[in-house]
Amino acid sequence: MKRSILVIMILFYFIKVTGAQSVEKTLQAGNEYFRQSEFDLAEAQYRKALKHTPADATVQFNLADALYRQKKYDEATGIFTKLSTASNKNMKDLSYYNAGVIYSKEKDLPSSIDAYKNALRNNPDDMQARENLQKAMLELRKQQQQNKSNQQSAPNISQHQAEQKLKQLEQREKQLQERLQGQNAKNSSQAQDW
Repeated sequence: MKRSILVIMILFYFIKVTGAQSVEKTLQAGNEYFRQSEFDLAEAQYRKALKHTPADATVQFNLADALYRQKKYDEATGIFTKLSTASNKNMKDLSYYNAGVIYSKEKDLPSSIDAYKNALRNNPDDMQARENLQKAMLELRKQQQQNKSNQQSAPNISQHQAEQKLKQLEQREKQLQERLQGQNAKNSSQAQDW
C-alpha cells in the first residue's frame, strides 16, 4: 500500500515537472517569435502557455504586448487593465503604462492620462510615464482649445434660419440663371454687322 502511494506521488511529480517544462518551452518559443516580430505566432504560443498556467502574470503580460503589436488594442487593454490589479508593483506600473500608450494611440486622452497617473503612483520615478503624461495633457488641452474656438467661430443659427438662408440663396441663383439666359438670347438674336 505504501509502495503504491509512493509510486503515485512520483508519477504526479513527473507529470507536474514535465508540464512545467512544456510551459517553459512554449513561453520561450513565444518570446523567440516576439523577438523576430512574428507577433501572431508569439500570441499563439502565449495562449498555449496560458492554458496550463492561466494565472501567470508574465505570460499574460507577454500576450497583451503581442496583441498590442498586432493593433488588437481592445483585447490588449483588457489584459493590461486586469494586470494592473496584480500584487507585483512592477507589473502594475508596466500594465498601467502600456494601457496609457494604447489609449493615446486610440486618441482616448482622458483614459490615457488616468493610466499614466496610476503608473506614476506605483512608480514615481518612471520618467517615460511622466513624459507621456505631459504629452497627453498637452494634446488634450490643444483639443479642448480647438473645440472651444470652433464653437465660438460657428454661427449660432436655428434650423429655421438656416432653411430661410438656403431658400434665399436658391432664389438668387435662379434669378442669376434667368438673367444669364436672357443675355445669351439677346446676344444671339442681334444681327452682327461686319
